[in-house]
Amino acid sequence: MNINLDKIAEGAVGEKFNNALKEVTKNILDPNTKATAKRTITLKLTFEPGEDREIADVTVDYSTKLAPVKGVSTRFVIGTDGSDVIASEYKKQIPGQTVMKVEKEKEEKIYTTGLQLVK
Repeated sequence: MNINLDKIAEGAVGEKFNNALKEVTKNILDPNTKATAKRTITLKLTFEPGEDREIADVTVDYSTKLAPVKGVSTRFVIGTDGSDVIASEYKKQIPGQTVMKVEKEKEEKIYTTGLQLVK
């Protein structure tokens, strides 16, 4: 017996499978997931036959198992400023090192430490 998924339930089963396939391929192309992780599509057909065994109600469901999105990591410099606790994302610069930027329009010198402080 050969059954075409696009013919079942007026094409709804084929559509469900195609939606699952799109989810999987988008996940494969997502640079935030592990490239070599396995992904799966499960198409589940549940048959509930009647007492006479001549007709069965069929429910079709699908599920996908995708690669999880990878976490993002960073570093924080943590310290105190008097009685306040401060934290700042470390931007690959020596803590306390001063950077000078000159705004060309105003020729104004702006000094920063390269760290964004969060209180």
